[in-house]
Amino acid sequence: MKRNFTLMLLSLFLIAPLEAYASWQLIKDEDAIQVYSGKLQGTRIKSAKGEVTIAASLDEILAVLENIQLLPRWLYKCKSAKTIKQVDIVERYDYIYSDMPWPSWDRDVIVRSVFQQNPDTKVVTVSFDTNPTMVALKQRVVRVKQMTGRMVLTPQTKKLANNQSAKSTKVIYEVNADPGGKIPKWLVNDMISDFPFYSLKNLRALVMSRKVNETH
Repeated sequence: MKRNFTLMLLSLFLIAPLEAYASWQLIKDEDAIQVYSGKLQGTRIKSAKGEVTIAASLDEILAVLENIQLLPRWLYKCKSAKTIKQVDIVERYDYIYSDMPWPSWDRDVIVRSVFQQNPDTKVVTVSFDTNPTMVALKQRVVRVKQMTGRMVLTPQTKKLANNQSAKSTKVIYEVNADPGGKIPKWLVNDMISDFPFYSLKNLRALVMSRKVNETH
């Protein structure tokens, strides 16, 4: 996907700031990934936030995020995904099918993603929500009808010896979703921490593996 100036134009879009959450509570700190739970003002569903720093450039991470075919390789519980509408080079609608453990039915969701970039800081924000009526319902699959979130990518550069530098990117992943249907409370609680943790862990592994392959 071509970005450059088009992403900069979208920097004027308003998104919910981190401060919109009453308070984040650390619930998991493992493998250099921190996971928090919080409550978005005006909602009844707990939100999840994960943070990780990946030793890769902003463009290297965006190359993964923009490729819908790679989504099942990093998004937790994602079994399949496809783009159903490409509005323009920074906005798209994707159909995502998630495999849920028994006794829950599988879930699907239509996700609208918008890529934005701050022209000064170069921070990229991928904000997303859902359009539950865009695709017909499927039998024995629960449609996720309420979901919002965003991924914030902050490029970082560390100066090394001999005038060298190392690039990394801090990734913050927030999601607030109502899974709908009947789902055991233990599974909901597990997913609050597991979804951002394993999604970011898988994303980091995928980005780093692609970096290694590109150097050989």
